[in-house]
Amino acid sequence: MANLGNTEVKFSNFYESTLSDVLASGATNATLTAAPTSDGTSNISAPYYLVIDPDNASNREVVAVTAASGTTLSTIERDKEGRHGGSTPTHVDGTVVRMAVVKEMFEDLHDRVDASNAGFVLEDGDGTEQAIVPGKEVKFVEHTNGTIDINWTDVSDGSDADPYDLTFSVNINGATDGTGITVDGSNDLVLLYDNDAGAIKKVKTSQIATPVSLNTTKLFFSANG
Repeated sequence: MANLGNTEVKFSNFYESTLSDVLASGATNATLTAAPTSDGTSNISAPYYLVIDPDNASNREVVAVTAASGTTLSTIERDKEGRHGGSTPTHVDGTVVRMAVVKEMFEDLHDRVDASNAGFVLEDGDGTEQAIVPGKEVKFVEHTNGTIDINWTDVSDGSDADPYDLTFSVNINGATDGTGITVDGSNDLVLLYDNDAGAIKKVKTSQIATPVSLNTTKLFFSANG
């Protein structure tokens, strides 16, 4: 029988109780005389494991409780260790129920650790995906002429309230000097923020009007009668 897998199971220290009714073979719900608690008073929530009739080697059964409210166990997965070969025993009213250390607890814990170390997937703009597994690194590559700077600007402390900051900056001064080039108005492009459309667009340099300096001179003519 399988454990609960990548599931955070709950625990209750020193918990022991009894069945308050018969748990028939194949039944998937039961009632206890006392609920498992976290501190002696507060009921723990499902899922958790219980051992029914733990001191009886032939009738002992490990079950997983996946839904419960107080003393009512509404959903039980029977015979988690496969001791009874699929034919679960009947447990009489008053049978001891104990929360003991069972291997399924550790298997669930290992599954959660494995899942947390499974890595993640990065996807680029055209949909290409790359799995990033533990121990591997990802590098953000700056532009070769230095126009894009990428730097960690805050590496403390990585919490939700204070995440790490990776800053991308545009460095115009790092671009190649273009003062000596001949501008091809039909083909050379520049980026322009279109305020009316509220979007960044590419435009040909010929679409941008060349500033013209105008000097106005007033001329006065006088005519002699």
